[in-house]
Amino acid sequence: MTPEGKASLNVRLAANSLGCRLYKNNSGVAYDKENRPVFFGLGNEGKKDKESIRTPDWVGWMTITVTPDMVGKKLPVFCAIDAKKLGFSRKTVYPIGTREYGQNKFFELVTSVNGVAGFATNADDVKQLITEFYERIKT
Repeated sequence: MTPEGKASLNVRLAANSLGCRLYKNNSGVAYDKENRPVFFGLGNEGKKDKESIRTPDWVGWMTITVTPDMVGKKLPVFCAIDAKKLGFSRKTVYPIGTREYGQNKFFELVTSVNGVAGFATNADDVKQLITEFYERIKT
């Protein structure tokens, strides 16, 4: 195992023991059969300059309980939204083995800890996901 690999394993184990749920954020570039670049990884939109934002090896969330001394403080809420073409309709169940099935499983994990997650085809769908978030945290 490489030194970075060992550090990565230790970081993930420690984060997990402290209540963080992390997912590997592989990033890079591959080339299709027509030699066009295909960028992958969170936030990887291609060529970077010295001021580009770069995402870390691991992304995820940590669940906390808001206490009275936190009232008025800003806390980030993890959001995971997948854009679908117009006409896509949200379902409660997707066929096993489909991309939507896997994505929905991830969305279920995110919403189970009060994040914002789901499929959207337009601005109204995004507003609905956020409305659902507020409804979940108020109950």
